[in-house]
Parts: sequence; structure tokens; C-alpha cells
Amino acid sequence: MNIWLVDLAVQTLAGIVGVFVGVWLALVAERRREARVEAEVEQEQARMFDRARHTVLGSVVKNTSESRRLRDRIDKRKPSELIYTDFEIAVWGAVQSQFMETCHNIDERVRFAQFFDGVCNLQAYFNFHRDLQLAIAGAIDNEDPELSLILRDADQRLRDLSDEQRLNGILLITDFGAPVHRQLLGLKTTSSQAGKSDL
Repeated sequence: MNIWLVDLAVQTLAGIVGVFVGVWLALVAERRREARVEAEVEQEQARMFDRARHTVLGSVVKNTSESRRLRDRIDKRKPSELIYTDFEIAVWGAVQSQFMETCHNIDERVRFAQFFDGVCNLQAYFNFHRDLQLAIAGAIDNEDPELSLILRDADQRLRDLSDEQRLNGILLITDFGAPVHRQLLGLKTTSSQAGKSDL
């Protein structure tokens, strides 16, 4: 056989093997890079979720405390005295999509959404209650028994809604909150919960 033909076959075979080895090494390197990028994306999503969750839990603490304060104010006020409240609904609106996108636990998503729906409902009923108080304020001073009964019923409904919202908040903090959130609500922290880290 001719030497140049053998040399051509060896060079061609070496080139083909080199291309296959090069392609294989490039694929291995690309898979590693994709795995690293995917891990970084997952870590960033976990950090975003932790921040959103901490913010939402802080809002749960605030709204739960406000529900308790509202309940106490209803019991201690005079019939013609107006009550003011400060529920925090904007925080949920600001982080809701981020929280829902990064939270993988369906139960957690549903329970937080229900809690903040309850806060919106309580705020709406509170606004109705205040408008009712303003509408019948003069009649209460004249001790109209029918209007007093209407206001007492409205007070009781507001108490019930406040109690329900406070209980929902306590359950959320007990199930998902960090020790700092439990302390803010005055809940006891068990030794197993104290070992969990918080932000």
C-alpha cells in the first residue's frame, strides 16, 4: 500500500476521533455549566421565597395583633365612640405573585391566601361597621332601642370576625412562623422550634 494513502487514512481517522472527543468534552462541559446555572437559579429562588415569606409572616403578625386590638377596643368603647384600625393589606398585594410563584407547598399557599382574604373581608366589614356607627350616631345618643340592638349585633359580628382572624393568624404563625414571629405574638416557643433558624 502506498504510504501517503496510509498517512491520509491515519490523519482522517485521528481527525474523526478528535472531533468526537471534542464534541463529547463540549457536551460534558455544557451539562456541568447548565447544572451550575440551574443550582444558582434554585438558590436565588429559595432566597426570594425566604424574603417574601418573612415579609408575609411579619404582615400576618401585624394583622393578628390588630385583630386582637380591635376586639379589645370593641369591648371597651362607649356606644357612640368610633374605632379606628390599621390592617396591613398592601404587603400581601406587593409580594403575592412572588410568594405564590416560589412557594412549592400548596397548603401554605392556600392558607396564606385565605388569611389575607379574611383580612380584606374584616377590613370591609369594619368599614361598614364604622359607616353604620356614623349613620346612627345621633340615635344612639337618644337611646333608640332598635338602633342600639342593630349596633350590638354589628359589634358582635365584628368581634366574631376579629376573633376568627386572630385565630387564623396564630395558626399560621404556629405552623410556618419563625421563633421571632411567635415571640411577637406572645406564643411560647418549644425547644424543637427554638432550634429552627429564622431570618
